[in-house]
Amino acid sequence: MIDIEKHKIVDILESRETDEVTKWLKTYPNIKVVSRDGAITYAKAITESHPKAIQVSDRFHLLKNLTDAAKSRITSLLGSKFRITIGNEKGKGDIYFNIPIELAADLPERIHNASTKRKQAVVERVRELARNGYSTSAIARETGKSYGTVKKYSDENFNPASVIYGDKLKSKLKAHTQEIDEMLRKGHQFKEILATLRLRGYDGAISTIKMYATRERRLMKAAIEKSLENTELLERKWITKLLYHPLEKVNAITQEQYGRVIREYPVIGSILNIVRDFREIISSNRVRKLKGWMNRALRLGIDEIDSFVNGISRDFAAVKNAISLEFSNGLAEGFVNKLKVIKRIMYGRCSFSLLRNTLLPADSLSFFN
Repeated sequence: MIDIEKHKIVDILESRETDEVTKWLKTYPNIKVVSRDGAITYAKAITESHPKAIQVSDRFHLLKNLTDAAKSRITSLLGSKFRITIGNEKGKGDIYFNIPIELAADLPERIHNASTKRKQAVVERVRELARNGYSTSAIARETGKSYGTVKKYSDENFNPASVIYGDKLKSKLKAHTQEIDEMLRKGHQFKEILATLRLRGYDGAISTIKMYATRERRLMKAAIEKSLENTELLERKWITKLLYHPLEKVNAITQEQYGRVIREYPVIGSILNIVRDFREIISSNRVRKLKGWMNRALRLGIDEIDSFVNGISRDFAAVKNAISLEFSNGLAEGFVNKLKVIKRIMYGRCSFSLLRNTLLPADSLSFFN
């Protein structure tokens, strides 16, 4: 218990139960203002002992409870390290169509597409020379192709794509690929996989299984690398720092990066804004804006924020007083830190009476007399 005018410890109670606190408070009938945290126990004890006293909720605890709630939700949305997209969002829809056809498919298809593209260029060259009056023999000399190839390429019905591409032979392994994938995930060796497949009727070679596994690993690696293209790695701690500091004070994240985080996670922007607005209400003593802020906070539909708003609704008068009045729990928090240090030193060896007698004279005599 602290005298907030004299900056002095009045007493230390052994219990925080409502009845004990009420009993102690009644010994001071002149109490008019009490600054406290949001504990229901203290609110009830003050109301019972001094019903006309002004109760002031502590601003530090209000801000801490809100930022803790906000941090909890942000932590659930982001990993300790997360990725955001780099580049102009406007062009994202056209990215696929800008990829050359020979790079837009799996390896066999890429090989086929590249071969077809090269052949198509030769075909167009042959036909261009023919349109310019070159003879078949002259075109053959110009392009380095045989006479028969030039005749074939000159035919307008000729298709440069391979006529056999896409025709697939029956695979001995195809019926077993799911089982192979599962066994590979569990760490089985190729000999173990082959032995299992033999029981299933597979009569192919172990090299076929190895080739399949190698190809799958390559495709998986390529897919992972592709998914990481045009992305940037950020740390969550720089986002949570924005709960306590303005963006210009957090050097590890730029305005542009922050904008991209908000585009990909709009709810984070809403959380940071609602915390910033509450901090502004407290620092500028704008009590009239509190109700509107509470309504906006509830519209976000975030459980952690809802819980905080419901808490200040139950203690609304004390919260309003915290915004409009200058009283706070700062003194009490400082003394509690000192009390905890002394408790740890005395732990298991001394009584509460000795703790009380140790702390009271030290603060009242050394610091304030």
